[in-house]
Amino acid sequence: MTEIGTYHSRKVVWMDYSELLNGNMPKSDWVCLFTSSNKKPNYDEFDNFTRKSISNGLLEFKGHGIYGELLHDWFDETVSIMLTMENHPEIETMTTWHNDESLADVFWQCFFATCLPDETNYENLKVICTDLDGINRTEELAEYLKRFEKGWIPED
Repeated sequence: MTEIGTYHSRKVVWMDYSELLNGNMPKSDWVCLFTSSNKKPNYDEFDNFTRKSISNGLLEFKGHGIYGELLHDWFDETVSIMLTMENHPEIETMTTWHNDESLADVFWQCFFATCLPDETNYENLKVICTDLDGINRTEELAEYLKRFEKGWIPED
């Protein structure tokens, strides 16, 4: 786990996917930016991640990259199974997918285009970023934070 910085009072943290699979994740109030461009995810591992992240208070999941829509669909599928077949209490985690947007655009959305519940603790909100392909993107994300601080916004 590597703390990248803070923007709009949201702490930004980089975590390896393996850390998240092992359950090393925030216990509440977090947004996950999950990118994947090179390899197709393993369904069972991702199902495990989905279940753990929901039980740990994930508020919004953003699937990015070539497999962004697939990740989004799998997340929603697991939520549906949990609700309809496993009688899980209501799950409020929002999901979005971003196959054709840049990582900078989707990262920006973690601060300005989120659908968070009214009871969100904004003083303790975290943005957790990971890459299924094992690429460490901490320096890239830190550069984006510098751009955001200078007023950069995505083009329409």
